[in-house]
Amino acid sequence: MQCSELYHHNLLVLRIYFRHFYSYTPACLRVGTIQGYISGVLDGDRRGLLAAGQYPIAWEDHVQTIFLECRSVQLVPLSPTDINLVKDLHSDPYGNRCSEYSTNCTIADAAALVRAALKNQADLGFAKWKAVSEDGKFLGWAGFTPVSETSEISLNYCLLKDVLEEDKNLAKSLCAELANWFFKNTYFSHLVAVVRTDNRDMRDVVQQAGFYHRESKVIGGMQADVFQLLSPSMQSYLMSA
Repeated sequence: MQCSELYHHNLLVLRIYFRHFYSYTPACLRVGTIQGYISGVLDGDRRGLLAAGQYPIAWEDHVQTIFLECRSVQLVPLSPTDINLVKDLHSDPYGNRCSEYSTNCTIADAAALVRAALKNQADLGFAKWKAVSEDGKFLGWAGFTPVSETSEISLNYCLLKDVLEEDKNLAKSLCAELANWFFKNTYFSHLVAVVRTDNRDMRDVVQQAGFYHRESKVIGGMQADVFQLLSPSMQSYLMSA
């Protein structure tokens, strides 16, 4: 069977599978089973295409998870293959604009950042994600980091300088969209942004996104300002109290 025929054949198999699946499978068991079955079908297509030397360059784009879209940026999962991209990003002198409070965006931390992101995604359902353009170009990273000192979740981002210069409102919009995603998909009462005291750009961005200054303290061996944003439900509760 030709690769294109294999792909269309598997689409037909999926349709038949879902018809019987929804007829005989309890709702509570459907999600994991569907994901496993689709993964098997897609992996079968992938192997067939590879064997025939017709593996499409854009294959990963078709099955890539997009956690969030904001203006020209898409946030997708980081992977071990992104470590060198993160190293290059952190080696830029502009790295002092990064909001990663604990590592100060050093080159050596790229591998640790990716490993932590993968673990946090698996454990918590959110993490730092890779920022890419619509055509897949690497733009940086953005997402969330657990803060061990305060047992809270901090919003973080690090984007290429030219990306931020091209769209002056991108950072503010991205922070606002990340906060919206966080409160819609978790039960946390608030979100923080830990900002180095000398990072004026990040300070302005989080304040424009609705965060307010809560306290100044040493976190990760660094003097930092902690900004906080309450969830919509918590804000409503306080307003009615």
